[in-house]
Amino acid sequence: MKVFVTGGTGYIGSAVSLRLKKAGHDVQALVRNKEKASALQAAGVKLVQGDLGNPAGYSAAAYGAQAIVHCASDSGPQSVELDRKSIQNARELLHGRVGATFIYTSGIWVLGDTAGAVVDESRPTDPAKIVAWRPAHEQLALELAKEGIRSVVVRPGIVYGGARGGIPASFFGTALKQGASQTVGDGANHWPLVHVDDLAELYVRLVERAPAGSIFHGTDASTRTVREIAEAASRAAGKDGKVTAVPLEKARSIMGPFADALALDQKVSSEKARTELEWRPRHEDFVAEAPQLFAQWQSAQ
Repeated sequence: MKVFVTGGTGYIGSAVSLRLKKAGHDVQALVRNKEKASALQAAGVKLVQGDLGNPAGYSAAAYGAQAIVHCASDSGPQSVELDRKSIQNARELLHGRVGATFIYTSGIWVLGDTAGAVVDESRPTDPAKIVAWRPAHEQLALELAKEGIRSVVVRPGIVYGGARGGIPASFFGTALKQGASQTVGDGANHWPLVHVDDLAELYVRLVERAPAGSIFHGTDASTRTVREIAEAASRAAGKDGKVTAVPLEKARSIMGPFADALALDQKVSSEKARTELEWRPRHEDFVAEAPQLFAQWQSAQ
């Protein structure tokens, strides 16, 4: 299948592009800088230089793709508008194509705090402030199914692993710099995690067989508290499990609404993906793998 991936050099997008290529698909990846995409090129992924803000610049390359996988995100002031336009552009590119597929990347923060309960895809959204706009974009993506496009929404958990390490790698960084991993709040809350390699495998299954108009969570089965994760990261970094708790109000003054997202207490089930797509994550416990994860992350610093 010819697949076009946005965000080709991003944390998720690069892993997804490589895994789709390995699965035998003809993959094109949208990248801003080809020099940063050497690993993709070496693996046989075709690079398309451009950005979300200029759809005309990449539409010609994406035209003819049987599937578009939207992994890109923009951190600038136009991020929300660019995301919406990316969905609309995918609609135009895939309109009228037999078997056309669109995979939209959302995230588990749209679920809000689950207050100790384990929730699945049937739970109504109650998004954290930082992603308050995203449920509407999920719906916009899912509505493409009405036009014959096999549209699917995926909500990854908090992604970790590999050289970049994701959000949990911040615990490695604060441990090395300050002698202790830092949590927002006391760390009694839970983070639904997913290893980047397992998440990439889920995307392959979504591209190949997920039903139109469906939503899938992508999380491992661990239910560790944030403090347990931070302690494991601290030990791996040689800091004896030391953890410092930053009060939420202070974290807000530094990070804004991102702090509230990090303080969410969430338990999220991905049983639907395991049952319907036979997805089997190989990494199910950050704490057990922390030494190896630290080594991978440190090698890239």
